Amino acid sequence: MTHVSAVFQFPLAIPFWIVFFFAFVLEGRIVCPAIGDKSSTQDGGTFRALMIGSPLALLAAAAASFLPWLTIPAPIAAMAVGAVLLVGGAVLRRVCLNALGKSFTGKVVVNDGQEIIQTGVYRFVRHPSYTAAFLLYCGVGVALASWISVAMLFLACCYMYGRRVSVEEAELVKTLGAPYVEYMARTKRFIPFVI
Repeated sequence: MTHVSAVFQFPLAIPFWIVFFFAFVLEGRIVCPAIGDKSSTQDGGTFRALMIGSPLALLAAAAASFLPWLTIPAPIAAMAVGAVLLVGGAVLRRVCLNALGKSFTGKVVVNDGQEIIQTGVYRFVRHPSYTAAFLLYCGVGVALASWISVAMLFLACCYMYGRRVSVEEAELVKTLGAPYVEYMARTKRFIPFVI
């Protein structure tokens, strides 16, 4: 017997997909300008990996949510919690976009003399926009009411954003030098005081 998440059942699906659209519409505004931009030699293929890996991970997680194993027993509550995580991730991404301004790009681009933002959420973590991405994707997994989907999306994010952060921080250290190294020593990557 298959499991059907509330996100695929009318009329409960309507508010979830509205929240999903709100959460991911910003991503299109970040991604579209970066698609045709061939000027960045610093990205190391991470943009392409995110553009291919993210939709594939979402599709695989959606398909896995129909499996009857490791389901979250309260699908409507799971959908609500997932929607809250989606909103939280979307709000945090927008905070990061506002804080970084033109430095918030789809591809890794680091310029000489670029300001290291160390206020707001950047006072506590170096990559809060990637923390927000984890919230977005794990929120979808929870909303699908499947622990398998949550695990798939979490592991996909760990791989894609782990690779991205390694490339990005190497470029930041190479280009900005000691000031960025000092910032790294004072802050964690994703979760304040933890990791």
